[in-house]
Amino acid sequence: MRIDLHCDGVEANPGLRDYVARRMRFAIGRFRDHIQWARVKVADVNGPKGGADKRCVVQLRLRNLPDVIFAITELEVRAAVDRAADRVSRVLAQRVQRRRQVPRLAPAFA
Repeated sequence: MRIDLHCDGVEANPGLRDYVARRMRFAIGRFRDHIQWARVKVADVNGPKGGADKRCVVQLRLRNLPDVIFAITELEVRAAVDRAADRVSRVLAQRVQRRRQVPRLAPAFA
């Protein structure tokens, strides 16, 4: 499974890259068989004006399930990444659980 990190207006230093990769791998580790790839975009939303302006957008391409896409906005980049990782694990658990509960129809024989 591949995790791509894109930074827009936020310095993509090696420490941040390692942090995002570690948090996302931990959050999606037990679901890795259901994921084709993950994309994480970290952006400074409103630049030098201040405020809650660091956004973490996560997109997951899942196998045989709809994609997962959401955004979290926080004051700090790491806080946004932390909340996004927590949400990823919750959403994946729900999606996988729902898939397991879908009853399979028996093939009709004529």
